[in-house]
Amino acid sequence: MIEKIMSFTILLVLFSCTESKNVNTLNNNSMAQEKNSFINPKGLFNPKYNGFSHIVKVPKGKEMYYFSGQWASNIEGKLVSEDFEEQVRQTVSNVKIALETAGLSLDDVVKQTVYIVDFTLEKKQILIDVASKEWRVKNFPASTIVPLPLLATAPNCLIEIEIIAAK
Repeated sequence: MIEKIMSFTILLVLFSCTESKNVNTLNNNSMAQEKNSFINPKGLFNPKYNGFSHIVKVPKGKEMYYFSGQWASNIEGKLVSEDFEEQVRQTVSNVKIALETAGLSLDDVVKQTVYIVDFTLEKKQILIDVASKEWRVKNFPASTIVPLPLLATAPNCLIEIEIIAAK
């Protein structure tokens, strides 16, 4: 009797999984057509000058990609320069390389966290100036700048950018 119950249970589980898979496949295909929504509520300041959106909504069914923080390293893992502007350029370049390797672009980035050592308004302006030339997108991702005393990546590294992308 126990063998019959076990056989029936296994068939029931297999049938449920098959049905579930078909439903998910249909939902994923229909949802994949939806695009990310970049939202800036009217009751909040316009963040576009600062290069971000207040809210990003990723529709169900999109694949999420989580990237480790990229910094101003060359291919050997050495810091390219102690100059903040050069570090920003190299860091953005490294972000682009990581995205391209995953088959993504800057347009797929939905969240960025920028870590800046010894943050100043001058460094923020350099970041904005470089990013406005290098990070050309239709919609800016949600973003946070985190000032901190140092990064664990390399001595004299002044910036690291961590991203999340969806496609």
